Amino acid sequence: MRYFLYWGCSLEASGANYLYSLRPVCEALGMEFEEIEDWNCCGASVSYAGARDLAIKVLNARNLALAEKKGGYDIVAPCSSCYIQMNKVNHELQEDEALREKVNQILSEAGLNYKGSIRVRHILDVLYNDVGIDALKDRVIKPLNGLKVGGYVGCQSVRPYGEYDSVERPKVHDEILKAIGAEPVKFPKKMQCCGSGIFLPEMELCMGLVKDILEDATSHGAEIISTVCPMCAMNLEMYQGRINKRYGTEFKVPIVYLTQLMAVALGMDLKKGAALHMNFIPPEYVIKPVIEGGI
Repeated sequence: MRYFLYWGCSLEASGANYLYSLRPVCEALGMEFEEIEDWNCCGASVSYAGARDLAIKVLNARNLALAEKKGGYDIVAPCSSCYIQMNKVNHELQEDEALREKVNQILSEAGLNYKGSIRVRHILDVLYNDVGIDALKDRVIKPLNGLKVGGYVGCQSVRPYGEYDSVERPKVHDEILKAIGAEPVKFPKKMQCCGSGIFLPEMELCMGLVKDILEDATSHGAEIISTVCPMCAMNLEMYQGRINKRYGTEFKVPIVYLTQLMAVALGMDLKKGAALHMNFIPPEYVIKPVIEGGI
């Protein structure tokens, strides 16, 4: 199983613990990654600020063309914002020949051309459909038995195309949690938007969104929340203190990447494999009793 890994900008900064846990987990599951040489930002953040539509298309088409030129493997995008940007543009370029010609005219200045042969896939898709739940179960060394996890899907990892999961009742995230022994908690707001890239300009609005998500997950029993999006992770985790001051709440809910929980269940070191020490709110106090006590 060989893929191009497009990790984007966030996984080199605020979401570094995602990348650090994703690599060893995927390697243990038989996946091989190749970096897209000289990749560029997908433009997800600036698109919220009203960046020109054609510019966003060219940014993503360049990455697609580089991957196509290098070998044509599927592109795996762990960041949900990167995934939706690149997948959307890819669909448009594959379905609109006139647009593809226009974009290729711009790309030709850099000696590039995109024919439309690449698939863009989310990491959840690859874990569920290529690796498979049974293969994942076979690799589990320290099952997270009894750990109640709110699997937060958000609004970008499945929508709008629903290529690997239901856009109304997604199950893949929770199925992976079950495979590693955790207990997925059902909560209605698991697909509610957290505000993503508009958090800073619309902080009051987004704090309300995040408060609702945290309240919903914890009131349904979640001890910890898992995500597969660095924008979601940042908003849900880093603003809890500010939300507590604004609303008089007392949130201190650990927010982890799904791959961090997978790393723990696969028996990896909590630092070197799972990168739990990089989280803003320490998750060890919830996770350690589970793996040490054998609940």
